[in-house]
Amino acid sequence: ESIISQLGEVEQNIKNLNDQIESINKYIFSGDFEELLKEQVKKFNRFFSSISQELYGEKYALTFKRETNKQGQEYYKFTAFNTNMSSGKKQGEILCFDLAYLLFAEEEQVPCLRFLLNDKKELMHDNQLAKVAEFVQSQNIQLVISILKDKLPSSVFSKAHIAVELSQKSKLFKIETR
Repeated sequence: ESIISQLGEVEQNIKNLNDQIESINKYIFSGDFEELLKEQVKKFNRFFSSISQELYGEKYALTFKRETNKQGQEYYKFTAFNTNMSSGKKQGEILCFDLAYLLFAEEEQVPCLRFLLNDKKELMHDNQLAKVAEFVQSQNIQLVISILKDKLPSSVFSKAHIAVELSQKSKLFKIETR
């Protein structure tokens, strides 16, 4: 009887959770929510296009559309307008997006940390890395990137605040092999 009671309780919990999901989905895919989403994307795009213009000379923008998957579930698909890019430019777009989100979150009073942790920035051109360094300093944003020293432009390296520099002799966890 105890197991049957537990099964009944679990089934009731599942039903309650499914009802909650259905209620959330009704709101998320309502006209009111979609209008709110459009307005927020518009606000975000002010930052995104401004930063990308400053760093790349191009205005990037985020857009979305409502789609339905094979199981009939609706979802929002977000894309950037600039889809055909080199890998270095794509890394730049990602960085512009991250920077835009920090500034957007600050304006919207969304609590967030004022730092970014990025990788693969060695694919970006030296001029863009230098512009990014100037931009994050002017906005008081900490940008943490893992990059090989020889891939970092000397103009950026000379102004960088290096917290940890690793090498074959200086390991992060001081683990040595014999």
